Amino acid sequence: MPIEVYQGHVLEPHQLEELRVQLEAFDTIEEVDPEMRGIIERNWPHLVAKLPPDDA
Repeated sequence: MPIEVYQGHVLEPHQLEELRVQLEAFDTIEEVDPEMRGIIERNWPHLVAKLPPDDA
């Protein structure tokens, strides 16, 4: 898994794993900032379908 930085902080592997578990628990995700969207797209493309449409 690549090194990820969110809001200026390096995310440790255990933090990324916890994030994945939390994201998988949601049926849908109503809001996501562009930085987090990028992390999700790079690491867990199977979760992108849970995200709202990308307005960018």
